Amino acid sequence: EKAKLEIKSQTLEREAKDCRLRTESAAIRAEIQRFESVHPNIYAIYDLIERVEDLALQSQIREHVISIEDSFVNSQEWTLSRSVPELKVGIVGNLSSGKSALVHRYLTGTYVQEESPEGGRFKKEIVVDGQSYLLLIRDEGGPPELQFAAWVDAVVFVFSLEDEISFQTVYNYYLRLCSYRNTAEVPMVLVGTQDAISATNPRVIDDSRARKLSNDLKRCTYYETCATYGLNVERVFQDVAQKVVALRKKQQLSIGPCKSLPNSPSHSSVSAASIPSVHINQATNGGGAFSDYSSSVPSTPSISQRELRIETIAASNTPTPIRKQSKRRSNIFTGRIRDGHWD
Repeated sequence: EKAKLEIKSQTLEREAKDCRLRTESAAIRAEIQRFESVHPNIYAIYDLIERVEDLALQSQIREHVISIEDSFVNSQEWTLSRSVPELKVGIVGNLSSGKSALVHRYLTGTYVQEESPEGGRFKKEIVVDGQSYLLLIRDEGGPPELQFAAWVDAVVFVFSLEDEISFQTVYNYYLRLCSYRNTAEVPMVLVGTQDAISATNPRVIDDSRARKLSNDLKRCTYYETCATYGLNVERVFQDVAQKVVALRKKQQLSIGPCKSLPNSPSHSSVSAASIPSVHINQATNGGGAFSDYSSSVPSTPSISQRELRIETIAASNTPTPIRKQSKRRSNIFTGRIRDGHWD
């Protein structure tokens, strides 16, 4: 009789858990639908603005719409914590890193060459260990700032295997993050993108240098991705989400306090304070003195098809970083949708 009661209790507990998971998943999907419903209205307004013949009036209307966009981007959910099952992931890298294409591929399953100088805010449901989470993706348009550092649960550093400056910028951004946050409590992933490597646009960052950088970023996991074909894109976000959940469980079990910040490698002369707080789209695309990651390090997890080359895709041009341009398309969302399809 006791065994029957125990089995019944376990069954009821399992059913209650399943019900809770279904409810949370439904709530997450409803929130994503609400968030995505803003897209057509914002884009429609920008299209209508172009029809206004009075240029002064057109400019005034555009400024008001941009103000509304800013209020939306800086709403409480992107700046303050909420007691909901969510994971907050920050994406950083310069304008040549390929981070926008990486995020867009993950969200839509499609490839776009355009890099967003303004970054963006995105939402997606993700399941980790059977639990649904609302994944908040914050694509930064510049170096990590204090608010960003305080907000994130994890950070994905992105550089292009085709671009030396984007590679050097990563460590500068890491130093800046260290000045705001104890990185021992922030899971990190390093991503090298290879979206347009070809005979005329060769790879310039070899594997040993990338692994050296991942080692210097407190031995974080390193992936090489291709947003054109989707190589390792899903894996990057699933891995970073898993790291956040694992860290939370570890903290809940009170397995020791977070360790202090590791010493910065001696190969860089850049101080965190010397990195400008601007959108990066200048000749240096990141500024400051750079370190050279040239030595080999212990192997990081093996990534299949690491040496994938793409022969047909040309390198994209870097868009202007000026936010309030005379003709502007919003880049804070995943992409324009017409008749239920992505542009």
